[in-house]
Amino acid sequence: MGIRFESNSLLNWTNEMGKFLRLLVDEQHVFDEPSSLVFDKAYDEFFKKSRVFFLTVTDEALINYAKEELDVEQIRPLALVLMHDGLKSHDIAEQQTLLLKAKLLLNYVMQETSNFAFEDYGYLATIASKLA
Repeated sequence: MGIRFESNSLLNWTNEMGKFLRLLVDEQHVFDEPSSLVFDKAYDEFFKKSRVFFLTVTDEALINYAKEELDVEQIRPLALVLMHDGLKSHDIAEQQTLLLKAKLLLNYVMQETSNFAFEDYGYLATIASKLA
């Protein structure tokens, strides 16, 4: 019974995260707030950490956070939020930081799950083009 509840909770979380990412990626103008506020809420609501945490955390600490506090299914959505946050950031240093962390997590989740999506290689190519 407990497993079913936990499974349903993760499924609900994944659905809500998917809705957020679809709205963000489709660039629908449903948000009346500046994008940094939208991302602040996303980090807090979905990952229970502030945007500042993700901007300042070391790569090693980020991987430890992903291992210890997130389910493996939550790592890829975090990487996508970091990537889209970085792509929308006007501050170049902030953009580079967010994109590097997104790249780190995308590579990590592919390694951990032994799964890959061609879509992820597209994301990594987008990140690489912005970092170059």
